[in-house]
Amino acid sequence: MNIDLHSHFFPVEALQNPGKYESRAPKIVLDKGKLSVTSQIGSRPGLGPGAYDSSARIKALDQMSIDIQAISPSPILLFYWEEPAVAAHFSRKQNEAIQEIAKKHPDRFVGFGSVPLQSIADSIEIAREAKSMGLKGLEIGNAVGDRPLDDASFEAFFDAAQELDMLLFVHPLEGGLDADDPLSPILGNVLQFTFRTTMMIERMILKGMFEKYPNLRLCLSHGGGLLAFNIWRLEHSYSWRPELKKIIRDKPSGDLKKLYFDTIVHSIAALQYLVKVVGADRVVIGTDYPMAMGDFDSVQKVMQLDLPAAERELILGDNAARALSI
Repeated sequence: MNIDLHSHFFPVEALQNPGKYESRAPKIVLDKGKLSVTSQIGSRPGLGPGAYDSSARIKALDQMSIDIQAISPSPILLFYWEEPAVAAHFSRKQNEAIQEIAKKHPDRFVGFGSVPLQSIADSIEIAREAKSMGLKGLEIGNAVGDRPLDDASFEAFFDAAQELDMLLFVHPLEGGLDADDPLSPILGNVLQFTFRTTMMIERMILKGMFEKYPNLRLCLSHGGGLLAFNIWRLEHSYSWRPELKKIIRDKPSGDLKKLYFDTIVHSIAALQYLVKVVGADRVVIGTDYPMAMGDFDSVQKVMQLDLPAAERELILGDNAARALSI
């Protein structure tokens, strides 16, 4: 069974009819089957029906040889920039809509929700609601404003996520680049996303987060950024800096075995290296459907890896099933 842990779904009806806080809703334009969504931090223009229609999405799954797909909110709809009450409202709206899709097609979808991380109390409450309604994980960003995920203010949320045994799918946020620079949209996705993920996870490793939260389960998007390629530089630093050994007992590379990494690295050679570094038991299929920077041939790339058949099966679905507890 092939399971995709990285995709995004736009619950158009919920976003077009937000009820309370209508003036703070994202801009939704649906014209001749094409969807465009704009929030305060970014836009997703010209999306086809698979972005918002479950029947069209299932046809795309069949074309990509995906049996089950985890559907997540778009990172431009995490609402971390809003007042907590507004963000909580839209988190709940999206969570309910995404879970309805998963309930309607339980053999094809599982749902990931979101929480308003600018308010830890609201996040914990909504995480518990998400678990009780059947969502299998939560999508979170790499930071909230200028607070990285290793900030002490998030500790209660990680305690709750660990207690609830919910997978945290981590996706970098955009914004902060020069809007007038024509290269910004390109480098924002190509480089900024991977850099932000790398900075986030290396900070968490150096803070000893995975020793403090041994049952915390994170899935990193886009192959974990540059972590698999930079871990050796981080480890060399660890060997030279005695102050790091006072914080983390083991070498940084040990934490790779506590994470999941999706396959979206756009190269069979890079994917082969990722599997070699982190292990076949830590890699899961990702497509990033329906985004243009996605990899809709992820299954075929895995099939071309120089691996035993049993290890390919881990990547294609067994690891994701374990991560989702299905």
